[in-house]
Parts: sequence; C-alpha cells; structure tokens
Amino acid sequence: MEERPLPEYLEYHCGRKPGSTSGFPFGQEHRVFKVRGKIFAVLHVEESPVKITLKADPELTGLLRGQYPSVRPARYFDKRYWNTLTCDGNVPEDEVIELLDTSYDIIVEGLKKSDREALKGAR
Repeated sequence: MEERPLPEYLEYHCGRKPGSTSGFPFGQEHRVFKVRGKIFAVLHVEESPVKITLKADPELTGLLRGQYPSVRPARYFDKRYWNTLTCDGNVPEDEVIELLDTSYDIIVEGLKKSDREALKGAR
C-alpha cells in the first residue's frame, strides 16, 4: 500500500481499477465507484471516520460483522451481500484493501462475458 492516509488511498485505489468510473449520484458525501455501470464501492467521504460500503460473499459478510464491530450491514443495499466498514483502525488497512479488491472482483465476475473481456484489455 502506498504511503497515503487510508481514505485518500481508498479513493485512489478504487479509481485505478480497470474500467472504474466514479460520481456522486447519492449526493456529494457519497462517492460511488462503478465498473461497467455496476457499483463496487461507495466511499462515504463526508463522514469521520470515513466509511466504505463493499460487496462480499454472503458467508463472509456475517463473519466480518462478528469479527469487527466496525463492520455493519449496509443501509439501502442487500444486507446479505453488502457491508459498510468504518475506517477507524479496527480492521487492518491491508484487509480493507483486500475487501475492496474482492468487491470489485465479485462485480466483474457478474458482468457479461463481453464486458469482462473488454476489461482484460484495459489492465
């Protein structure tokens, strides 16, 4: 991980994902990252500490919530798959990045084959 504060690094890391786009469809306090029109992360930039909403395997979502008090079911998302993680130091930074990468990978795996192939060329 580069030497940057975690919130800044998360924004940077999301933006470097192949095919990643971002915007503020839910207001200026929620930066939404998408790949091929599908959300893979929401960075809640106006909150302190910063929070990030990520998709995970349903078995993992429950484990994370049990292991870390700073991981909660995501509001407005399917709670079986989506967690909101508060970046307060309880979850190690490298694990936060791994969860972000996993969220992106899950979304990419669900894309049409032609979209997945197009992303491979973008890497």
